[in-house]
Amino acid sequence: MSPSPPGPESLVLYKTHPARVLKSGDRLEIELEDGKRVRVRPKDVMLLHPGPAGNLRDLTPPPGDVETAWELLIGEEVSLAELAELVYGAYTPATAWGAWQYVADGLYFHGSPERITARPPEAVAAERDARRAKTAEKEAWAAFLHRLRAGDPLIEADRRYLSDVEALALEKQSHSRVLRELGRAQTPENAHALLLKVGHWSPTRNPYPDRFRLPTQPPDLPL
Repeated sequence: MSPSPPGPESLVLYKTHPARVLKSGDRLEIELEDGKRVRVRPKDVMLLHPGPAGNLRDLTPPPGDVETAWELLIGEEVSLAELAELVYGAYTPATAWGAWQYVADGLYFHGSPERITARPPEAVAAERDARRAKTAEKEAWAAFLHRLRAGDPLIEADRRYLSDVEALALEKQSHSRVLRELGRAQTPENAHALLLKVGHWSPTRNPYPDRFRLPTQPPDLPL
């Protein structure tokens, strides 16, 4: 027996976004965050709260304690209502949406609104390390681009970002992320000019033997 479709005024998840059910039945009429109304099948949405949902722009939950909730739930499986109660102390449309954001984020929990599982400590620690590394790399990339645009001297750690510029200058590939970010045409000539400007290549560096795949060492031939 299939579950009953969400009733009017309930809060549902539709394509990762919150929506409010206006009319129930074989086809649901739902209202999206921007006020647009669409008709969907019941299986296209997931129930987050039976409602009344009210204005979707008022789904800001109160402060909660997600880490304590996660620690209490390690090794257990709960519903979205139970998770909202543990994190926020209440199960309302706003706290249901807030709790679901923690599930969708994937750091502490994963699953569906009916079955949410707390991730093990080692998985959470590994995910935190990966996110910190990603953030640090994003900041390093932004700092590198800032130095390039400002004409400041590059630091040693910046050299790794020039590998694709070097490959383009030698015609080993046809694109460069660095030149694209700088808004410059991705040509071997522009790549060469940038490498000279930042001092990565010396003016005596000749890219043409590499471009044409010419040997750069004298041949070792028997007499």
